[in-house]
Parts: sequence; C-alpha cells; structure tokens
Amino acid sequence: MSIQQHHIHDELGFHERLQQELSTYTEKIIHEDGSVTTNVVQNPYFLVNDTWNVNVIGTIPNFKEQFSNYKQRAKNIRFEVKSPSVNLEIKYVWYNKLFRDEWTLTSAFVGQTSHLRKLTAFLNEKYPSLHSLLDLEIEKAEREWMFWLSENGVQTQSTQQHIPEFDSH
Repeated sequence: MSIQQHHIHDELGFHERLQQELSTYTEKIIHEDGSVTTNVVQNPYFLVNDTWNVNVIGTIPNFKEQFSNYKQRAKNIRFEVKSPSVNLEIKYVWYNKLFRDEWTLTSAFVGQTSHLRKLTAFLNEKYPSLHSLLDLEIEKAEREWMFWLSENGVQTQSTQQHIPEFDSH
C-alpha cells in the first residue's frame, strides 16, 4: 500500500512542477548591441488557458519579431484532452517547444495543430481517464495509435533508410 501512495505522491509532485513552470515564462530581450537580457515573468496564462491565442503570445518579447511576420489564419491552439493532468502535460510540451525556440509560432499554431487534434481525439477515445502519459505502456499504446490512425483514414507508413556501405577500395 505504501508503494502505491508513494507513486501517487510522485505524480502529484510532477504535475505541480509542470503547473509552476506554466505559471511563468522567461522573457528574452535582445538589445541592439547583441546582448540579451532575461527576466522571469509571473503570468499564469499558459497554465489557466486551454486555448492559447497567437495575438497574446505575440506580445511576449521572445515572439514579437515572429509575430510581426505571422500571416497565418490560425489564431488559436486548443488543448482539449479530457484528462486534466494529461492536458497539462501536453500544454507543457507546446510551451517548452516555443520557449526553447524549437518551434516557431507558425510551427506551433499551424504545423503541429493537426497532430495535436489527432492525438487529442485518440487519447479522449482510448484513454479518457489516463492520469499521466508516463503511465502508458508505450509498445501497446503505439500499436493502438497506429491502428487508430489507420481506422481514421490517416495514412501511415514505415520507412527504412538504406545507407550504402563505404567502400574504401
């Protein structure tokens, strides 16, 4: 019994850390001389909103230049996973990709949203009461995911890349 309680406590700690991170962001200001100033901003926007708007995010200095060139019609990202804790985990992934400069605004708001919609539909159908993505049996979930994609008309394929051997002759 104590092992299970310890596991639940660890999970709560994990999700509490995600909540704390989503309640702040690091603002980066690049000055004319090339120097960078960082400032941690206390703002729960990313935590409390399940719909993120590009106009709001575009006001953050990190994204102002990208936002000034953003011409896409897509203005919102919707996080709609039924499980609040899994929804939190997925928001955390989007947040990190944006703030670590791994995704641009266009990637987050256009390129990745169809994947998010599919993943959300899959999780809501197959795992509506899942507490954490960490609780998934990966091999089983991957098979279910591939089958679900196929059932829903999403083309999937396996690719193998053949790399020719180097011939030193």
